[in-house]
Amino acid sequence: MGPGVLTIQVALEDATTATPVLRSVSVAEPHVRLLATLKYLATGTFPFVGSAQAETKITDSVTGKVLAAAVSKRVGGGSLKNAAVWELGDAEHAMTYWAQMLADRLSSWTSGTAAS
Repeated sequence: MGPGVLTIQVALEDATTATPVLRSVSVAEPHVRLLATLKYLATGTFPFVGSAQAETKITDSVTGKVLAAAVSKRVGGGSLKNAAVWELGDAEHAMTYWAQMLADRLSSWTSGTAAS
């Protein structure tokens, strides 16, 4: 804690598992893929995928003023490259995405290149 220091709090609120074998079939087999696509069109998610939801709060460590806050949910996709994702693979991909995005944003803030 001190001047120029940020406090970052992250909470993983929900992580759901994928069903690997059924997911592989629903992505690779054409007839089942059609049904999976229909589910996607009706609900916005593919069958047998996992997901993760998290929230983040960034505060000034001296004043406690909230500088940024976010809530995000990411859900697995239906592409062939995701067919063999392990049970928590979609949640892992979400956390990797968030970590990279946070690193990029912090870098842009500290370097003065952040978009207004």
